[in-house]
Amino acid sequence: MRLLFAEVMVINVCPHFSAQHIRAKFDPDTGLLVEMENLDQNLVLPVHQAFYWYNASMGDNQSSQASGAYIFRPSRQKPLLVSGWAQTHLVKTALVQEVHQNFSAWCSQVVRLYPGQRHLELEWTVGPIPVGDDWGKEVISRFDTALETKGLFYTDSNGREILERRRDYRPTWNLNQTEPVAGNYYPVNSRIYITDGHKQLTVLTDRSQGGSSLSDGSIELMVHRRLLKDDARGVGEPLLEAGSGLWVRGRHLVLLDKAQSAAAGHRLQAEKEVLAPQVVLAWGGGAPYHPEVAPRTQFSGLRRELPPSVHLLTLARWGPNTVLLRLEHQFAVGEDSGRCLSSPVTLDLTDLFSTFTITNLQETTLAANQLRAHATRLRWTPNTGPTPHRSPHWLVSANITLQPMEIRTFLASVQWKEDR
Repeated sequence: MRLLFAEVMVINVCPHFSAQHIRAKFDPDTGLLVEMENLDQNLVLPVHQAFYWYNASMGDNQSSQASGAYIFRPSRQKPLLVSGWAQTHLVKTALVQEVHQNFSAWCSQVVRLYPGQRHLELEWTVGPIPVGDDWGKEVISRFDTALETKGLFYTDSNGREILERRRDYRPTWNLNQTEPVAGNYYPVNSRIYITDGHKQLTVLTDRSQGGSSLSDGSIELMVHRRLLKDDARGVGEPLLEAGSGLWVRGRHLVLLDKAQSAAAGHRLQAEKEVLAPQVVLAWGGGAPYHPEVAPRTQFSGLRRELPPSVHLLTLARWGPNTVLLRLEHQFAVGEDSGRCLSSPVTLDLTDLFSTFTITNLQETTLAANQLRAHATRLRWTPNTGPTPHRSPHWLVSANITLQPMEIRTFLASVQWKEDR
């Protein structure tokens, strides 16, 4: 019976599926995730994932500051394990494979893998956090690996740029670290990752969270908090939610890649998650919007696919015959060497869109409140003070070039097509 249990606790895409990318292994005794494998790149990484909680400070001899709505301040550096094992249940169909993990009465998780998927999906549900023991709790999901990360980890800024973080360090001053846990937490808008230069483990979030790497090879993300004392920062009450705030459900997407090509995976997947289309449903039976046009079962606003490194950020009606157009390069300089996705990209906007044709194109500033050719910036000099400085003007044609991490904004005069 135990050998059978160990066998079914291996998730992998079934052999009859055409794509086979990820395998995840679970400990047969604890039910916890213990290993990930990228089958395409032949990468294997021991990954131990579990839930922990920090005991929230209510003030101590060093400071009267309590952990609260605005302040994260645990009373001790080491978090406590929610549970060292999980009751598990396997669901395996042609459409999805899942391991349901129940850690406690208030903490559970579903580890999910779809055919053709290149990441592992962890959907967690936490709450109501018990506080009957008079301990406020700040719950984290932690991933522990053997990667030698040398005190470094990486988080995104505003969902675009990736910033290097170094434990117990600030780049512009000598840090006297008095809060070794909270002092190393950073905002994670869409992703956090660690790497040893060869393998990279990336965790994508579905919302902004706090995260860190408090020891080499480790990633942790805050998922829920319930506290008993106000932090005296203006709220005037403890973070002790009632009703719907008792439960939190979210998803973490975990990717294992080679460091040199990992950006192609997390950049494009993060775009799908953060900027997913919103499905809107309405009652049928109304009059057709264009009764003279035959109904369509498929539609695309683009006549051809954009390069993978380019994202159509904004396409909005700006006037009767004008649209606002923003295009962004999604990769940073040198971020992807395998597919050259970090290289500049030149686009031909001629006849790119299916519902209109661009007849004239004017580049504007990012906010689209003035033409770029007329925009000026202040150049500060120590002797004379601020002086107007004219930005270089780029001649705009139907061909535009995007540099890595660049966003360009245009007002386009258009001629609408009759069958739109």
